Amino acid sequence: MTMSTWDKTELGQLFPQCQTLKDVIASIETAFSKKGEVICEIHVNGMLIDEEGEKKFGESSATEIETISVRSNRPDSLIRDAIESTLVFIPDLERASLSAAEKYRSSDLQAAQKSFNEVLEGCQWLFDTLMHVRGAASGIDQPISQAERWYEAEKLIGRVVKELSGAYGNSDYVLVADVLEYEVTGALAVWREVIESEKLKR
Repeated sequence: MTMSTWDKTELGQLFPQCQTLKDVIASIETAFSKKGEVICEIHVNGMLIDEEGEKKFGESSATEIETISVRSNRPDSLIRDAIESTLVFIPDLERASLSAAEKYRSSDLQAAQKSFNEVLEGCQWLFDTLMHVRGAASGIDQPISQAERWYEAEKLIGRVVKELSGAYGNSDYVLVADVLEYEVTGALAVWREVIESEKLKR
């Protein structure tokens, strides 16, 4: 990951045709794309700009920009980083799932529901990240090496989350605890194996 920063004078020299913040960001993204890099973060006048911020401030005048800083990286590095992040995260998610199961069995419903939400959010983050990894890998012509196993793991986690949500919706907390302890951790174990195998190929 590299950081690049431009002040008002440099921006005027590099992108004289840009009228708005949106124009400047688009020009920077194009320049980095030509170098084979993607923009990961954008800071304008010291403030982090996400997609919502870009929509909100995109039409503001380029003359209001004092500084722009961007963090960039090569797609293959981002994929490796994402794979590493998921491998670090999965054991934490497994522990959270087992903890939530214990809380449901002890009838501590308030604590159990909080843990349940954390597990669901964690599964969603994992699913979203791994879908992004697959898409990014295909985008740089380095597709997932064992695509069939990857798709099966995606289907498995989706099926388990659906079963978990259904049991929760029916207030069947005995089944919720069982799904958390056995099905969720089983799906995560499959994912760990698939991701570790993919990591070795990159």
